[in-house]
Amino acid sequence: MSDVQSRPAADPAANGASERGGPDEGGRILAAAIAAAPLIRTAAEEIESGRTLPPAVVEAMREAGVFRMSTPRDRGGPELDPMAQFEVIEAIAIADGSAGWCAYINSTSGYFSSLLDQDVARELYPSIDISTGGMPVPVGRAELVEGGYCISGRWSFGSGVMHSGWMVCGCVVSQDGEPLRREDGSPQTVTCFVSSEQFEVIDTWEAMGMRGSGSHDFTVTDLFVPRERTFDQFTSEIRHPGPLYALRTMFLFNHAAVALGIARAAIDEFAEIAVAKKTLWGPLHEQEFARVALAQATAIVGAARGYCLETLADVYATLVRGEELGVEQRARYRIALTHAHRAAVEAVDLVFHAAGTTPAVRLPSVLERCFRDVHVANQHIIASPKTFEIAGGMLLGTVPNDPQY
Repeated sequence: MSDVQSRPAADPAANGASERGGPDEGGRILAAAIAAAPLIRTAAEEIESGRTLPPAVVEAMREAGVFRMSTPRDRGGPELDPMAQFEVIEAIAIADGSAGWCAYINSTSGYFSSLLDQDVARELYPSIDISTGGMPVPVGRAELVEGGYCISGRWSFGSGVMHSGWMVCGCVVSQDGEPLRREDGSPQTVTCFVSSEQFEVIDTWEAMGMRGSGSHDFTVTDLFVPRERTFDQFTSEIRHPGPLYALRTMFLFNHAAVALGIARAAIDEFAEIAVAKKTLWGPLHEQEFARVALAQATAIVGAARGYCLETLADVYATLVRGEELGVEQRARYRIALTHAHRAAVEAVDLVFHAAGTTPAVRLPSVLERCFRDVHVANQHIIASPKTFEIAGGMLLGTVPNDPQY
């Protein structure tokens, strides 16, 4: 296999997707996502072996309206509240973890473009169904030039890169080859929008789980990016007034929806296994350990999901009122997000072990894929145990320096 991946045509501006909108759009998108689940499940092996989402799955998600969820209403989007987005991502992740992951990453267009001039955002997204991916972590280099930046770099974990129209690329800013620094001494950074025609995909995604997320490396060399297509995630002015965009890290919460969706899929699969499987002691569904595992996993996921949605609703209500989030609210936001991953792993592990050998470890298997996917999701820095340390300090009144909190 060549290292350089050939890509299908990028998200089309003229792909026939209608510019839908309206107050019932959240329910429509959720219903469409649920309706797409059978197609996504049927493509499971193709998703795994291809290490990216097949075109039919991408188009089903696009047609459902998944990629447009965070687009502002004044640009023709639904501007779904975060709880509605959470449910859509969760529904797709129940069908397939990699699809859920890409749905989360590739529906960030409205969030990132809220940091741009909105006329520029309209130019970048002539269709609100164009998906966005990227790596905002500043691992690239952006040389300051007249009118913008000349950027070069190689970024890892470009989830959905094979079908994304735009990738956002984090860079350290330099001038005459020397890194520029802020007043506090930290490196000056910038995040740049790069279109699908401008980056090269490098085939690197060989992973234990989330194999179908297509999280390959991508690279650009000496590419000019106009200043108006750049932003700083934590210092740039928020250019859209909607409450959905007031919290710079709002998009991260859909990460939790992926983990909990995978766990729900594992629980559902185990329930079917328990009914069908015979053991040395009799039918699995009659065994106490199997019943306990199923009940405990269900409670763990349900409790974590409830805490997530309760926390998210509280945060969003504060933003709708035009108020700043308190330190405790910010702490609970990150605690709920990280806890969801811990709960999802615990629940999947419970039913995986209770299922025994045959339905859990032989390939292909829904349960073993859930096991691999949820453990890979839990390795993300968003679910790092460091979160609890920082958030715990916030509950005690410490205000962290980290802008992510």
